[in-house]
Amino acid sequence: MAGRSINLFMWGYQVSYRIHVRSLVHDVLKLLGAPVEAEVLLVGARKPGSMNQNPVCVEPEDGMWPLALFGELLDSVEYTYTNHDLQNMFYSDAASMRDKPEWMRRDAVRTSVRDALKVFDTAHDVTSFCGEVRRIDEYYVTTVIQIPNSTFAQFSPLPDRPTEGRRQGYGHRSLIHAAMSAVLHEAAGELNHPEPGRLRRDSMRSAEEVIRVGARDFLHTAGLSIERQYFHTDLFSALNLVSSLMYEGAKGVGNLILVNPENECVEFLAKFTDPVPFRQPRWVRKVLQMASTGVGIVADSRQIYGLGKLKDSHDAYAAQDAFTVAFIDHYHWELQCGDHVLIRSQYGVPKLPQEPFDKVAFLASYVRLFPGALPEDGLNLWRLLLVQINQKHGSMVVVADDAPSEALRLGSQGTRIEPTRLTGSLLRSFSGIDGTILLAPDGLCHAIGVILDGEATDQCTPSRGSRYNSAIRYVETGRARRLAIIVSDDRTVDITPRIRPLVSRAKLEQQIAVFEMSTVDNYHDARNWLSDHRFYINQEQCARVNTVLDRLDSAPREVGVLYIETNRFVAYPDMEDSYLTD
Repeated sequence: MAGRSINLFMWGYQVSYRIHVRSLVHDVLKLLGAPVEAEVLLVGARKPGSMNQNPVCVEPEDGMWPLALFGELLDSVEYTYTNHDLQNMFYSDAASMRDKPEWMRRDAVRTSVRDALKVFDTAHDVTSFCGEVRRIDEYYVTTVIQIPNSTFAQFSPLPDRPTEGRRQGYGHRSLIHAAMSAVLHEAAGELNHPEPGRLRRDSMRSAEEVIRVGARDFLHTAGLSIERQYFHTDLFSALNLVSSLMYEGAKGVGNLILVNPENECVEFLAKFTDPVPFRQPRWVRKVLQMASTGVGIVADSRQIYGLGKLKDSHDAYAAQDAFTVAFIDHYHWELQCGDHVLIRSQYGVPKLPQEPFDKVAFLASYVRLFPGALPEDGLNLWRLLLVQINQKHGSMVVVADDAPSEALRLGSQGTRIEPTRLTGSLLRSFSGIDGTILLAPDGLCHAIGVILDGEATDQCTPSRGSRYNSAIRYVETGRARRLAIIVSDDRTVDITPRIRPLVSRAKLEQQIAVFEMSTVDNYHDARNWLSDHRFYINQEQCARVNTVLDRLDSAPREVGVLYIETNRFVAYPDMEDSYLTD
């Protein structure tokens, strides 16, 4: 990278390479539905015989990872290399024997970097993922992704299992683990190119492609866990295909139990003489039609053996020897272990299991929008939201400060009722007809089947249906405080006005402080984070950020250095302290 003075120099484009990988990590997490909180660093171990003055290099060299973390790295690499399991391995082909020392060297670097980061991980409550090692000039380089453990508290992985004596292991512990492995594989592939990080924006897969690769790899976990001898199958693609097929016009709904058919936890109700192979998806879809409440189809990762269920006393999550694929709707399924949902796939797009909105942010937003509402009113609407999204059809609920008068005004295009507290059972009944359910902030329902009015706004879009656009028109153009929950027929859930997540006040202040200390060489990460969180920055903080931007804009730069100016920060009038935690 021209114009950049790098003291811990490995190669000229190490900065742009790291930024590219970090951007991919963030895009993947965002598409999965996880918090976009992750860091990326590079660690380089000097190759034997090199006279370079730096035994270890870290990128970014002025980041939160001091060189002291890796003070014993080269000694650890040599020890691990000398005692590597492959030292006594003899291959029948000359090429493998030739490459064996390099394989051991790379693995020793990766293992040693992972061990060196354990203290940092514990102190900062993060998990480090170390990628495959590649040699670039005088250094063996590994890419490291660090994710806060709070992410794994929100999306719990499967418990670790001892893998002694199992060459294949048990697979990835979560979809996030599998996705990060897929990112690191792309990153290692980029390191194979000449001058990695230079003019290769399309050299790595897109975030969407990486997620699909990660989902495919994660589905191997079920097969590795239930079978003594696992043959890799593309179970992710097979499940997507089966869930997309109709049978005589009916959607496929029911459970598929992934388990060793000889496991004593299985109760067969009917066993097929000839198992049904997954490679015949229409036959599999036909068998799925026989699944009903309490009865599933019993299969391993290759074929179906019959109809049955798991014994009520069996704890599948603790044993990790049985997984359930719940076919929820057309082209929509999820993988579970016990009651623990691991992955959801809708129309072939994998995501993490989660509520459609953060509960804490939703409740905070409800009180902010309707100051007169009680906390239990917000909780009641949250419960109604969960009922609404679990129905098999679209619906809309509108909460309005002026619900009583609006029920009267719109009475000719809806059905007024005596004010009645809306319950889950009433919601299911009322949403069986077209139109909107109209509530007051206290949860009293005033009208059902209402056809809303309102003028078109720039928030309306022809890409969405009439239900969505009518909600936008009604909420955005009305003078009273209103909130709409829209569940479309394709299970898309929207809330307007938008529910903004809560942000840590301490994290916000930390990023501003880091930005104030930055230079033209290292401002990118803090600037990007602040740009993504503009809404939460108050007037005084905007002034501080803009002062740094003025300094960076006027800083001298060498010829050839690319610098893009940043739009100045302005305080949002709707920002309140209630959006901040801590």
